[in-house]
Amino acid sequence: MRLSHRVLVLDATLKQVFSTVADEEEAAYAALRASGELEGWTLGTYWRVERGNGALVPVTLWTADGGLRDFVTVTLQRAFAPPDGLPGVAWTGREPIWCQDVTQDVRFLRADLAARHGLHGGLFVPVPGGGQVHGVLELLSREPRKDREADEAMANALGNHLGRFLDRLHYVEAEHTRVEALLSLWDADLLGLFISDVHGRVLEANPTLLRMLGYSRQDVREERLSWPVLTPLRERVVTESTLRRLRTDGLFHSHEGTLLRKNDSGVPVLLGSTGLGEGRVVTFALDLSDWKPAETTPAREADARLHSLITHAPVVLFSLDRDGIVTLSEGHGLETLGFRPGQVVGISIFDLYRAEPALLAHVRRALSGEEFFSMVPLSSGLMYETHWVPLRDPEGRLVGTLGLAVDVTQREREARWRAQLFAEAEEARAAAEQMVRVRDEFLSVASHELKTPLTSLSLQLHTLLKRARQGTRPEDAESVQRLEKAQRQLHKLARMMDELLDVSRLAEGRLRLELSDVDLVQLVREVLERFQEEAQRTRSRLELKAQGPVVGRWDRTKLEQVVTNLVSNALKYGAGAPVEVQVQSSGAMALLEVTDHGIGIAPEDLERIFGKFERAVPVRQYGGFGLGLYIVRQLVEALGGGVDAESTPGAGATFHLVLPLAGPESRLGPPPPQAGLH
Repeated sequence: MRLSHRVLVLDATLKQVFSTVADEEEAAYAALRASGELEGWTLGTYWRVERGNGALVPVTLWTADGGLRDFVTVTLQRAFAPPDGLPGVAWTGREPIWCQDVTQDVRFLRADLAARHGLHGGLFVPVPGGGQVHGVLELLSREPRKDREADEAMANALGNHLGRFLDRLHYVEAEHTRVEALLSLWDADLLGLFISDVHGRVLEANPTLLRMLGYSRQDVREERLSWPVLTPLRERVVTESTLRRLRTDGLFHSHEGTLLRKNDSGVPVLLGSTGLGEGRVVTFALDLSDWKPAETTPAREADARLHSLITHAPVVLFSLDRDGIVTLSEGHGLETLGFRPGQVVGISIFDLYRAEPALLAHVRRALSGEEFFSMVPLSSGLMYETHWVPLRDPEGRLVGTLGLAVDVTQREREARWRAQLFAEAEEARAAAEQMVRVRDEFLSVASHELKTPLTSLSLQLHTLLKRARQGTRPEDAESVQRLEKAQRQLHKLARMMDELLDVSRLAEGRLRLELSDVDLVQLVREVLERFQEEAQRTRSRLELKAQGPVVGRWDRTKLEQVVTNLVSNALKYGAGAPVEVQVQSSGAMALLEVTDHGIGIAPEDLERIFGKFERAVPVRQYGGFGLGLYIVRQLVEALGGGVDAESTPGAGATFHLVLPLAGPESRLGPPPPQAGLH
């Protein structure tokens, strides 16, 4: 149970620190520092393999000991290639390495220096992610390590947390680069770009297109541009057919056409479109005016169109005769395949790709006269989306096939990678939910089992305390003090067990309300009376401010628990100052305020403190599970009300609670807001 608690504390700490860091070095330093402060490590280093020479080099280093300056200097200047050194072994094996005393392990290449500085315990944690190891976290301590199981459990949690963070960071950086590239293309003076909807209306256009066609941004805003406006009548049928197919199955098409300027003159362009989803299409237009003579014959015009298409489009254009002999091989995309334009003309495709049976199956299908689209993966890892079109002579006889292939390797890799990340995220979420269920079940069983011996012990203490108070010997007075102290600790332990039971009931949905008429003022007065002894011990004064009864229909036991938790919280953090409780009614609602004048709460923690196992103060200094305010909010919301807090650090805190007098069934809308109740 202690180990589980330590892992939960480390998880919560890492989630908090990772929310504020921006890069790998900051994240690694924060992880080393959090692990060092929570688990008693003295020094931590994050090692990463440089891509150029494959050597492990230190990226960042944290230490809590200023006397390790020489060791720090040597470490930051050190580099070695895996699997040399314990970090290198952890990198190569992808498993944490636990070392009771690094000075006794020949694999630790700084053993002599560590011995001189009194460093012994060691833990070397690989940071996994995305099919690779991002780096290795090295943790060293003054004392030899003793609990291997606990250290390795913490190591797995630490490495996995940092690895997931770095995966997300790299994904965000890749997405940012992709977006920046698209924005650069949009603003570049290379292509005219515009986005249209399913009705052909132009929704946005880049400056290059507006300049090319003589339109203004105002024309776009006033929806004056559309495919029918920009396309000559003779080309509208072809254009609309292309866009309809693009909207239906997302296929890429590029063709040469004409766009109309504002003065109705035509601009020869190479057009290509792709779907953006949600019925939107992005189209590029490459101005071909510079490649076209002012006066051309039909044959030259056809040659110019073909040349522009195959030279500038990122595709492979090819044709085969009936026997599979290559008769045309052009396009900028040939470079990826390692060919030059025209290099393979006259060679049989069955000889070129004899090691690619999947591709040849599509070739045979195309040579049979079928028109279709295919996704062809090659053994080299490249993947092509190909449009196969039958070629026929003037009499309609099949003479071969024409193919247009587009390299979609990167797109498919990214799609698989995103799918893998999603699957891993789903698996991690399911595992986390299972861990939460197991934890809640364990807390429920443990709390129930502990209640019985606690009850028996409480009765025995009560009997012993009664006898001691009746005694007349001098030592009886000392026994009374010790027994009263033990009884207070037992009551504190019993309250903690009750909190765990309440949390398990809430998690399992077993909370039941027994409603009756309750005077909130009288209930508060009884709770304060029970706390008088504790208030005297902490030198705090309890004050109740109320003008008369405030009666509502609530569950008395649950409401008493809410008031008890708030008053106990105020005494605990009130630093011996007065605690003021005010009860009043606004007609339909009851208002309860509990104010202390103690240490206060930081603004960023005001909402977080109502979460499960959340705290705004150190555990060792104040103790407890961090469940009291979580239970308060859950019970108050079950009673139809709301609760929030306001505070100034160093000047105390005030908790505001509102409840409908008619009870929880009267609440017709959503729960009350969680801030600004007062």
